[in-house]
Amino acid sequence: MNERLDEIILKECASAPTELCFWWRGTWWSRSALEEMADECAANLERSGFTAGQRLGLVMPNCPLMLASCIAVWRLGGAVVPVNPQLKHPSVPEYLKSVGVFGAVVSREMGNVTACIDDFGIAAASADPGDSIPPMAGRAGEPDAGSKLAALFHTSGVGGTAKAVPITHRNIVALLESILEAIPCLDEDDVILNAIPNYISLGCVVGGILPLAAGIPQVLVSSFTPPKNALLAIREAGVTVIPAVPVMLSILLGGEKKITPISKVKLVFYGGGTLMQGVAERVREVFGVTPLSGYGLTEASSVLAVTPSEDAVRDGASGKILSCFEAKVVDASGELAQFNEEGRLWIRGGAVASGYYRTPELSSERFQGEWFDTQDIVKIDPDGYITIVSPVFDVITVEGMSVYSGEIESILKLHPDIKEAAVVGIPRGRKGEYARAYVTLKEDSELKPKDIVIYGRTRMPNYKAPRSVKILDELPMDNLGKVLKHELRNL
Repeated sequence: MNERLDEIILKECASAPTELCFWWRGTWWSRSALEEMADECAANLERSGFTAGQRLGLVMPNCPLMLASCIAVWRLGGAVVPVNPQLKHPSVPEYLKSVGVFGAVVSREMGNVTACIDDFGIAAASADPGDSIPPMAGRAGEPDAGSKLAALFHTSGVGGTAKAVPITHRNIVALLESILEAIPCLDEDDVILNAIPNYISLGCVVGGILPLAAGIPQVLVSSFTPPKNALLAIREAGVTVIPAVPVMLSILLGGEKKITPISKVKLVFYGGGTLMQGVAERVREVFGVTPLSGYGLTEASSVLAVTPSEDAVRDGASGKILSCFEAKVVDASGELAQFNEEGRLWIRGGAVASGYYRTPELSSERFQGEWFDTQDIVKIDPDGYITIVSPVFDVITVEGMSVYSGEIESILKLHPDIKEAAVVGIPRGRKGEYARAYVTLKEDSELKPKDIVIYGRTRMPNYKAPRSVKILDELPMDNLGKVLKHELRNL
Protein backbone atom coordinates (compact mmCIF):
# COMPACT_ATOMS: atom_id res chain seq x y z
CA MET A 1 0.00 0.00 0.00
CA ASN A 2 0.96 3.66 -0.37
CA GLU A 3 1.49 5.73 2.75
CA ARG A 4 -1.47 8.10 2.35
CA LEU A 5 -5.01 6.93 2.93
CA ASP A 6 -6.60 9.37 0.48
CA GLU A 7 -4.35 8.09 -2.34
CA ILE A 8 -5.16 4.46 -1.51
CA ILE A 9 -8.92 5.07 -1.36
CA LEU A 10 -9.14 7.24 -4.46
CA LYS A 11 -7.06 4.73 -6.42
CA GLU A 12 -9.62 2.05 -5.51
CA CYS A 13 -12.45 4.37 -6.59
CA ALA A 14 -10.77 5.12 -9.93
CA SER A 15 -10.03 1.45 -10.65
CA ALA A 16 -13.71 0.49 -10.67
CA PRO A 17 -15.92 3.60 -10.43
CA THR A 18 -19.22 1.78 -10.91
CA GLU A 19 -18.59 -0.87 -8.22
CA LEU A 20 -20.61 -0.77 -5.00
CA CYS A 21 -19.01 1.36 -2.30
CA PHE A 22 -21.49 1.69 0.56
CA TRP A 23 -25.12 1.07 1.48
CA TRP A 24 -26.93 3.90 3.22
CA ARG A 25 -30.58 3.94 4.28
CA GLY A 26 -31.68 1.39 1.73
CA THR A 27 -29.60 2.56 -1.25
CA TRP A 28 -26.24 1.43 -2.64
CA TRP A 29 -23.80 4.19 -3.63
CA SER A 30 -21.04 3.64 -6.18
CA ARG A 31 -17.37 4.43 -5.67
CA SER A 32 -17.64 7.30 -8.14
CA ALA A 33 -20.50 8.81 -6.08
CA LEU A 34 -18.26 8.87 -3.00
CA GLU A 35 -15.40 10.36 -5.01
CA GLU A 36 -17.64 13.15 -6.34
CA MET A 37 -18.89 13.89 -2.83
CA ALA A 38 -15.31 14.01 -1.50
CA ASP A 39 -14.30 16.34 -4.40
CA GLU A 40 -17.07 18.78 -3.48
CA CYS A 41 -16.14 18.65 0.22
CA ALA A 42 -12.48 19.34 -0.61
CA ALA A 43 -13.36 22.22 -2.94
CA ASN A 44 -15.53 23.92 -0.31
CA LEU A 45 -12.94 23.43 2.42
CA GLU A 46 -10.24 24.90 0.21
CA ARG A 47 -12.41 27.93 -0.58
CA SER A 48 -12.96 28.33 3.16
CA GLY A 49 -9.22 28.58 3.80
CA PHE A 50 -8.51 25.07 5.07
CA THR A 51 -4.85 24.23 4.43
CA ALA A 52 -2.32 21.46 5.04
CA GLY A 53 -1.65 20.73 8.69
CA GLN A 54 -5.07 21.95 9.87
CA ARG A 55 -7.60 19.87 11.78
CA LEU A 56 -11.34 19.59 11.14
CA GLY A 57 -13.84 18.42 13.75
CA LEU A 58 -16.45 15.90 12.61
CA VAL A 59 -19.49 15.77 14.87
CA MET A 60 -21.79 13.21 13.31
CA PRO A 61 -22.89 9.59 13.37
CA ASN A 62 -21.73 7.06 10.77
CA CYS A 63 -22.87 8.45 7.43
CA PRO A 64 -21.67 9.27 3.88
CA LEU A 65 -20.64 12.75 5.05
CA MET A 66 -18.19 11.18 7.52
CA LEU A 67 -16.46 9.12 4.81
CA ALA A 68 -16.34 11.94 2.26
CA SER A 69 -15.09 14.45 4.85
CA CYS A 70 -12.18 12.19 5.83
CA ILE A 71 -11.07 11.77 2.21
CA ALA A 72 -11.41 15.50 1.52
CA VAL A 73 -9.44 16.56 4.59
CA TRP A 74 -6.67 14.08 3.81
CA ARG A 75 -6.45 15.26 0.20
CA LEU A 76 -5.78 18.76 1.51
CA GLY A 77 -3.09 17.50 3.88
CA GLY A 78 -5.16 17.90 7.05
CA ALA A 79 -6.42 15.65 9.85
CA VAL A 80 -9.91 14.80 11.11
CA VAL A 81 -11.06 15.00 14.73
CA PRO A 82 -14.12 12.75 15.11
CA VAL A 83 -16.16 13.59 18.22
CA ASN A 84 -19.05 11.81 19.89
CA PRO A 85 -22.13 13.86 18.91
CA GLN A 86 -23.99 12.68 22.02
CA LEU A 87 -21.55 14.10 24.56
CA LYS A 88 -23.08 16.50 27.05
CA HIS A 89 -22.53 20.23 26.61
CA PRO A 90 -19.88 21.65 26.83
CA SER A 91 -17.73 18.55 26.23
CA VAL A 92 -17.90 18.69 22.42
CA PRO A 93 -16.59 22.25 21.97
CA GLU A 94 -14.05 21.75 24.77
CA TYR A 95 -12.64 18.72 22.93
CA LEU A 96 -12.46 20.64 19.68
CA LYS A 97 -10.88 23.70 21.24
CA SER A 98 -8.25 21.62 23.03
CA VAL A 99 -6.75 20.51 19.70
CA GLY A 100 -7.13 23.81 17.85
CA VAL A 101 -9.51 22.83 15.08
CA PHE A 102 -10.06 24.98 11.99
CA GLY A 103 -13.78 24.41 12.49
CA ALA A 104 -16.33 21.64 12.83
CA VAL A 105 -18.83 20.00 10.51
CA VAL A 106 -21.98 18.87 12.28
CA SER A 107 -24.69 16.58 11.00
CA ARG A 108 -27.93 18.56 10.72
CA GLU A 109 -29.66 15.71 12.55
CA MET A 110 -27.69 16.57 15.71
CA GLY A 111 -30.02 19.42 16.70
CA ASN A 112 -28.49 22.37 18.60
CA VAL A 113 -24.91 21.07 18.72
CA THR A 114 -23.88 23.60 16.05
CA ALA A 115 -24.99 26.52 18.24
CA CYS A 116 -23.10 25.12 21.25
CA ILE A 117 -19.89 24.95 19.20
CA ASP A 118 -20.42 28.47 17.83
CA ASP A 119 -20.78 29.77 21.39
CA PHE A 120 -17.21 28.63 22.07
CA GLY A 121 -15.86 30.65 19.17
CA ILE A 122 -15.41 27.64 16.89
CA ALA A 123 -16.71 27.89 13.33
CA ALA A 124 -19.39 25.26 12.79
CA ALA A 125 -21.17 24.27 9.59
CA SER A 126 -24.15 21.94 9.50
CA ALA A 127 -24.92 19.57 6.65
CA ASP A 128 -27.22 16.69 5.87
CA PRO A 129 -25.52 13.32 6.57
CA GLY A 130 -25.83 12.39 2.92
CA ASP A 131 -24.59 15.73 1.57
CA SER A 132 -21.26 17.56 1.23
CA ILE A 133 -19.46 20.00 3.52
CA PRO A 134 -20.71 23.53 2.82
CA PRO A 135 -18.38 26.56 2.71
CA MET A 136 -17.50 27.75 6.22
CA ALA A 137 -15.59 30.57 7.91
CA GLY A 138 -12.99 28.60 9.82
CA ARG A 139 -10.05 29.79 11.88
CA ALA A 140 -6.59 28.47 11.07
CA GLY A 141 -4.94 26.97 14.12
CA GLU A 142 -1.30 26.06 14.56
CA PRO A 143 -0.56 23.63 11.69
CA ASP A 144 1.01 20.21 12.21
CA ALA A 145 4.34 20.18 10.42
CA GLY A 146 4.71 17.64 7.64
CA SER A 147 0.98 16.92 7.37
CA LYS A 148 1.44 13.24 8.25
CA LEU A 149 -1.38 13.23 10.79
CA ALA A 150 -4.59 11.49 9.68
CA ALA A 151 -6.80 11.65 12.76
CA LEU A 152 -7.01 12.60 16.40
CA PHE A 153 -9.02 10.21 18.55
CA HIS A 154 -9.88 10.99 22.14
CA THR A 155 -9.39 8.40 24.82
CA SER A 156 -10.13 8.60 28.53
CA GLY A 157 -7.59 7.79 31.20
CA VAL A 158 -8.07 6.15 34.59
CA GLY A 159 -9.72 9.23 36.06
CA GLY A 160 -11.82 10.02 33.02
CA THR A 161 -9.46 12.73 31.73
CA ALA A 162 -9.57 12.86 27.93
CA LYS A 163 -6.37 12.70 25.90
CA ALA A 164 -6.02 13.19 22.15
CA VAL A 165 -4.17 10.37 20.37
CA PRO A 166 -2.53 11.44 17.09
CA ILE A 167 -2.74 8.66 14.48
CA THR A 168 -0.79 9.07 11.23
CA HIS A 169 -1.48 7.75 7.75
CA ARG A 170 1.46 5.39 8.19
CA ASN A 171 0.01 4.07 11.48
CA ILE A 172 -3.29 3.16 9.86
CA VAL A 173 -1.73 1.73 6.69
CA ALA A 174 0.53 -0.53 8.76
CA LEU A 175 -2.45 -1.73 10.75
CA LEU A 176 -4.63 -2.39 7.70
CA GLU A 177 -1.89 -4.43 6.04
CA SER A 178 -1.56 -6.55 9.19
CA ILE A 179 -5.31 -7.09 9.55
CA LEU A 180 -5.67 -8.19 5.92
CA GLU A 181 -2.67 -10.48 6.36
CA ALA A 182 -4.16 -12.00 9.53
CA ILE A 183 -7.61 -12.53 7.98
CA PRO A 184 -6.88 -13.65 4.39
CA CYS A 185 -10.47 -14.74 3.75
CA LEU A 186 -11.56 -11.07 3.52
CA ASP A 187 -12.06 -10.09 -0.11
CA GLU A 188 -14.04 -7.82 -2.44
CA ASP A 189 -17.01 -10.20 -2.39
CA ASP A 190 -17.56 -9.45 1.29
CA VAL A 191 -19.79 -6.75 2.74
CA ILE A 192 -18.62 -5.18 6.02
CA LEU A 193 -20.98 -3.66 8.57
CA ASN A 194 -19.93 -0.15 9.66
CA ALA A 195 -22.03 0.27 12.82
CA ILE A 196 -19.43 0.86 15.55
CA PRO A 197 -19.43 4.66 16.01
CA ASN A 198 -16.75 6.21 13.80
CA TYR A 199 -15.73 8.75 16.44
CA ILE A 200 -13.72 5.96 18.09
CA SER A 201 -10.70 4.47 16.39
CA LEU A 202 -12.12 0.94 16.14
CA GLY A 203 -15.22 2.09 14.29
CA CYS A 204 -13.43 4.57 12.04
CA VAL A 205 -10.45 2.38 11.10
CA VAL A 206 -12.04 -1.08 10.91
CA GLY A 207 -15.62 -0.19 9.96
CA GLY A 208 -14.96 2.75 7.64
CA ILE A 209 -11.39 3.04 6.37
CA LEU A 210 -10.51 -0.65 5.94
CA PRO A 211 -13.37 -1.38 3.50
CA LEU A 212 -12.59 1.77 1.46
CA ALA A 213 -8.88 0.95 1.27
CA ALA A 214 -9.42 -2.73 0.44
CA GLY A 215 -12.21 -2.19 -2.08
CA ILE A 216 -14.81 -3.98 0.07
CA PRO A 217 -18.40 -2.66 0.16
CA GLN A 218 -19.66 -1.47 3.54
CA VAL A 219 -23.06 -0.96 5.12
CA LEU A 220 -23.34 2.35 6.96
CA VAL A 221 -25.59 2.20 10.02
CA SER A 222 -25.89 5.36 12.10
CA SER A 223 -26.83 3.44 15.23
CA PHE A 224 -27.38 -0.17 16.25
CA THR A 225 -30.53 0.97 18.04
CA PRO A 226 -33.31 0.22 17.42
CA PRO A 227 -31.97 -3.29 16.78
CA LYS A 228 -34.79 -4.10 14.37
CA ASN A 229 -33.50 -1.51 11.89
CA ALA A 230 -29.87 -2.61 12.23
CA LEU A 231 -30.80 -6.27 11.68
CA LEU A 232 -32.87 -5.27 8.64
CA ALA A 233 -29.84 -3.48 7.18
CA ILE A 234 -27.64 -6.54 7.77
CA ARG A 235 -30.18 -8.76 6.05
CA GLU A 236 -31.13 -6.51 3.12
CA ALA A 237 -27.60 -5.39 2.24
CA GLY A 238 -26.12 -8.89 2.48
CA VAL A 239 -23.60 -8.22 5.25
CA THR A 240 -20.97 -10.97 5.56
CA VAL A 241 -18.58 -9.47 8.16
CA ILE A 242 -19.66 -7.82 11.42
CA PRO A 243 -17.11 -5.94 13.54
CA ALA A 244 -18.75 -5.19 16.89
CA VAL A 245 -18.35 -4.34 20.55
CA PRO A 246 -20.02 -6.53 23.20
CA VAL A 247 -22.87 -4.13 24.00
CA MET A 248 -23.69 -3.86 20.30
CA LEU A 249 -24.16 -7.62 19.97
CA SER A 250 -26.22 -7.69 23.17
CA ILE A 251 -28.55 -4.98 21.85
CA LEU A 252 -28.78 -6.41 18.32
CA LEU A 253 -29.68 -9.90 19.45
CA GLY A 254 -31.47 -9.20 22.71
CA GLY A 255 -34.26 -6.97 21.43
CA GLU A 256 -36.32 -9.74 19.85
CA LYS A 257 -36.62 -13.29 21.13
CA LYS A 258 -37.24 -14.79 17.71
CA ILE A 259 -34.95 -13.64 14.90
CA THR A 260 -34.92 -15.43 11.55
CA PRO A 261 -31.35 -16.69 10.97
CA ILE A 262 -29.19 -14.57 8.66
CA SER A 263 -27.13 -17.02 6.65
CA LYS A 264 -24.81 -14.72 4.69
CA VAL A 265 -22.75 -13.64 7.72
CA LYS A 266 -19.44 -15.53 7.81
CA LEU A 267 -17.45 -13.58 10.42
CA VAL A 268 -18.40 -11.77 13.64
CA PHE A 269 -15.54 -10.02 15.43
CA TYR A 270 -15.80 -8.23 18.75
CA GLY A 271 -13.44 -6.25 20.95
CA GLY A 272 -13.54 -3.80 23.83
CA GLY A 273 -14.69 -6.18 26.55
CA THR A 274 -16.25 -9.55 27.24
CA LEU A 275 -19.59 -10.83 26.00
CA MET A 276 -22.50 -11.02 28.41
CA GLN A 277 -23.72 -14.48 29.31
CA GLY A 278 -25.68 -16.09 26.48
CA VAL A 279 -24.63 -13.64 23.74
CA ALA A 280 -22.20 -16.04 22.04
CA GLU A 281 -24.99 -18.61 21.82
CA ARG A 282 -27.31 -16.02 20.29
CA VAL A 283 -24.68 -15.10 17.69
CA ARG A 284 -24.46 -18.76 16.70
CA GLU A 285 -28.27 -19.07 16.57
CA VAL A 286 -28.83 -15.99 14.40
CA PHE A 287 -25.67 -15.78 12.27
CA GLY A 288 -24.50 -19.39 12.38
CA VAL A 289 -20.94 -18.50 13.41
CA THR A 290 -18.88 -18.28 16.59
CA PRO A 291 -18.01 -14.71 17.60
CA LEU A 292 -14.25 -14.10 17.46
CA SER A 293 -12.60 -12.01 20.17
CA GLY A 294 -10.03 -9.29 19.64
CA TYR A 295 -8.13 -6.75 21.68
CA GLY A 296 -6.96 -3.25 21.01
CA LEU A 297 -6.57 0.31 22.19
CA THR A 298 -6.63 3.76 20.67
CA GLU A 299 -2.88 4.26 21.03
CA ALA A 300 -2.40 1.22 18.75
CA SER A 301 -4.63 2.72 16.04
CA SER A 302 -7.50 0.49 17.28
CA VAL A 303 -6.64 -3.23 16.95
CA LEU A 304 -3.72 -5.07 18.52
CA ALA A 305 -4.81 -8.72 18.32
CA VAL A 306 -7.47 -10.71 16.46
CA THR A 307 -8.79 -14.24 16.38
CA PRO A 308 -8.68 -14.85 12.61
CA SER A 309 -11.06 -17.83 12.37
CA GLU A 310 -13.15 -20.28 14.38
CA ASP A 311 -10.34 -22.81 14.07
CA ALA A 312 -8.02 -20.34 15.80
CA VAL A 313 -10.18 -19.79 18.91
CA ARG A 314 -8.23 -20.40 22.14
CA ASP A 315 -10.06 -20.55 25.43
CA GLY A 316 -9.69 -17.29 27.34
CA ALA A 317 -7.45 -15.63 24.75
CA SER A 318 -8.32 -12.34 23.04
CA GLY A 319 -6.61 -13.20 19.79
CA LYS A 320 -3.18 -13.32 18.21
CA ILE A 321 -1.01 -10.20 18.17
CA LEU A 322 -0.85 -8.65 14.69
CA SER A 323 2.42 -8.69 12.77
CA CYS A 324 2.90 -4.90 12.85
CA PHE A 325 3.39 -5.01 16.63
CA GLU A 326 6.17 -6.18 18.89
CA ALA A 327 5.13 -6.94 22.46
CA LYS A 328 6.87 -7.59 25.74
CA VAL A 329 5.49 -8.52 29.15
CA VAL A 330 7.21 -7.10 32.22
CA ASP A 331 6.69 -8.62 35.67
CA ALA A 332 6.34 -6.76 38.98
CA SER A 333 10.12 -6.63 39.44
CA GLY A 334 10.65 -5.03 36.04
CA GLU A 335 12.05 -8.20 34.44
CA LEU A 336 10.80 -9.72 31.19
CA ALA A 337 8.15 -12.32 31.94
CA GLN A 338 8.28 -15.78 30.39
CA PHE A 339 5.58 -17.15 28.09
CA ASN A 340 2.24 -17.62 29.91
CA GLU A 341 3.43 -15.57 32.89
CA GLU A 342 1.44 -12.53 33.98
CA GLY A 343 2.88 -9.07 33.61
CA ARG A 344 2.41 -5.59 32.25
CA LEU A 345 2.13 -5.31 28.46
CA TRP A 346 4.36 -2.95 26.48
CA ILE A 347 4.09 -2.61 22.70
CA ARG A 348 5.86 -0.92 19.80
CA GLY A 349 5.51 -1.02 16.02
CA GLY A 350 4.25 0.73 12.93
CA ALA A 351 0.68 1.23 14.18
CA VAL A 352 1.60 2.66 17.61
CA ALA A 353 1.14 6.40 18.19
CA SER A 354 4.20 8.46 19.12
CA GLY A 355 2.62 10.16 22.13
CA TYR A 356 -0.40 12.19 23.18
CA TYR A 357 -1.21 15.29 21.17
CA ARG A 358 0.73 18.35 22.31
CA THR A 359 0.90 17.11 25.92
CA PRO A 360 4.46 15.92 26.56
CA GLU A 361 3.81 15.63 30.30
CA LEU A 362 1.08 13.03 29.65
CA SER A 363 3.13 11.28 26.97
CA SER A 364 6.08 10.78 29.31
CA GLU A 365 3.88 8.75 31.67
CA ARG A 366 3.13 6.05 29.09
CA PHE A 367 5.56 6.40 26.17
CA GLN A 368 9.25 5.50 26.64
CA GLY A 369 11.25 5.66 23.44
CA GLU A 370 9.53 3.44 20.91
CA TRP A 371 7.64 1.54 23.61
CA PHE A 372 4.12 2.22 24.91
CA ASP A 373 2.90 1.03 28.31
CA THR A 374 -0.64 -0.30 27.75
CA GLN A 375 -1.18 -0.57 31.53
CA ASP A 376 -2.85 -3.93 30.99
CA ILE A 377 -1.89 -7.11 32.85
CA VAL A 378 -1.70 -9.95 30.33
CA LYS A 379 -0.24 -13.33 29.46
CA ILE A 380 1.16 -14.20 26.02
CA ASP A 381 1.71 -17.77 24.84
CA PRO A 382 4.54 -18.91 22.49
CA ASP A 383 2.26 -18.53 19.45
CA GLY A 384 1.50 -14.88 20.20
CA TYR A 385 -2.00 -15.34 21.59
CA ILE A 386 -2.78 -12.82 24.31
CA THR A 387 -4.95 -13.27 27.38
CA ILE A 388 -6.07 -10.14 29.22
CA VAL A 389 -5.89 -10.63 32.98
CA SER A 390 -6.91 -7.10 33.98
CA PRO A 391 -6.23 -3.45 33.22
CA VAL A 392 -3.55 -2.35 35.67
CA PHE A 393 -5.78 0.38 37.09
CA ASP A 394 -8.24 -2.39 38.03
CA VAL A 395 -5.68 -4.00 40.30
CA ILE A 396 -6.74 -3.72 43.94
CA THR A 397 -4.05 -4.01 46.60
CA VAL A 398 -5.45 -5.90 49.60
CA GLU A 399 -3.02 -6.27 52.53
CA GLY A 400 -0.10 -6.24 50.10
CA MET A 401 -1.64 -8.75 47.69
CA SER A 402 -2.78 -7.91 44.15
CA VAL A 403 -6.42 -8.64 43.37
CA TYR A 404 -7.78 -8.24 39.83
CA SER A 405 -11.25 -6.73 39.71
CA GLY A 406 -11.98 -8.52 36.42
CA GLU A 407 -11.59 -11.89 38.15
CA ILE A 408 -14.05 -10.92 40.89
CA GLU A 409 -16.52 -9.55 38.34
CA SER A 410 -16.43 -12.79 36.34
CA ILE A 411 -17.25 -14.84 39.43
CA LEU A 412 -20.07 -12.54 40.54
CA LYS A 413 -21.67 -12.64 37.09
CA LEU A 414 -21.98 -16.41 37.38
CA HIS A 415 -24.73 -15.85 39.97
CA PRO A 416 -28.07 -16.50 38.22
CA ASP A 417 -29.61 -13.28 39.62
CA ILE A 418 -26.76 -10.90 38.77
CA LYS A 419 -26.98 -9.14 35.42
CA GLU A 420 -23.84 -6.95 35.51
CA ALA A 421 -21.06 -6.40 38.03
CA ALA A 422 -18.23 -3.91 38.42
CA VAL A 423 -15.61 -3.95 41.18
CA VAL A 424 -13.42 -1.09 42.40
CA GLY A 425 -10.88 -0.66 45.16
CA ILE A 426 -11.86 1.43 48.21
CA PRO A 427 -9.07 2.92 50.40
CA ARG A 428 -8.70 1.17 53.77
CA GLY A 429 -5.96 3.03 55.61
CA ARG A 430 -2.73 1.15 56.20
CA LYS A 431 -4.20 -2.08 54.86
CA GLY A 432 -4.40 -0.64 51.37
CA GLU A 433 -7.80 -1.26 49.81
CA TYR A 434 -10.77 -3.56 49.89
CA ALA A 435 -13.01 -4.65 47.01
CA ARG A 436 -16.44 -3.11 46.63
CA ALA A 437 -18.89 -4.52 44.07
CA TYR A 438 -21.59 -2.61 42.23
CA VAL A 439 -24.17 -4.88 40.64
CA THR A 440 -27.40 -4.77 38.68
CA LEU A 441 -29.92 -7.57 39.12
CA LYS A 442 -32.11 -9.48 36.74
CA GLU A 443 -35.83 -8.79 36.72
CA ASP A 444 -37.79 -9.90 39.82
CA SER A 445 -34.63 -10.77 41.75
CA GLU A 446 -34.84 -10.26 45.52
CA LEU A 447 -31.10 -10.63 46.09
CA LYS A 448 -29.69 -8.48 48.91
CA PRO A 449 -26.17 -7.05 49.27
CA LYS A 450 -25.37 -9.42 52.15
CA ASP A 451 -26.36 -12.38 49.96
CA ILE A 452 -23.82 -11.28 47.35
CA VAL A 453 -21.08 -10.84 49.97
CA ILE A 454 -21.72 -14.39 51.21
CA TYR A 455 -21.80 -15.71 47.64
CA GLY A 456 -18.40 -14.13 46.97
CA ARG A 457 -16.85 -15.58 50.09
CA THR A 458 -17.99 -19.08 49.18
CA ARG A 459 -16.35 -18.90 45.76
CA MET A 460 -13.08 -17.03 46.29
CA PRO A 461 -10.55 -16.40 49.06
CA ASN A 462 -11.71 -13.91 51.70
CA TYR A 463 -9.09 -11.32 50.73
CA LYS A 464 -10.45 -11.29 47.16
CA ALA A 465 -14.15 -11.35 48.00
CA PRO A 466 -16.02 -8.01 48.04
CA ARG A 467 -16.42 -6.64 51.54
CA SER A 468 -19.30 -4.42 50.50
CA VAL A 469 -21.89 -4.44 47.73
CA LYS A 470 -24.14 -1.77 46.29
CA ILE A 471 -27.09 -2.69 44.10
CA LEU A 472 -27.83 -0.17 41.33
CA ASP A 473 -30.56 0.14 38.73
CA GLU A 474 -27.83 0.48 36.12
CA LEU A 475 -24.06 0.87 35.97
CA PRO A 476 -22.68 4.14 34.59
CA MET A 477 -21.44 3.35 31.08
CA ASP A 478 -20.31 5.13 27.97
CA ASN A 479 -22.36 4.42 24.86
CA LEU A 480 -20.09 1.52 23.90
CA GLY A 481 -20.90 -0.31 27.12
CA LYS A 482 -17.65 0.41 28.98
CA VAL A 483 -18.27 0.84 32.70
CA LEU A 484 -17.11 4.24 33.96
CA LYS A 485 -15.39 3.14 37.14
CA HIS A 486 -14.21 6.61 38.03
CA GLU A 487 -17.91 7.49 38.43
CA LEU A 488 -18.54 4.45 40.62
CA ARG A 489 -15.78 5.56 42.95
CA ASN A 490 -17.69 8.80 43.51
CA LEU A 491 -20.99 7.12 44.43
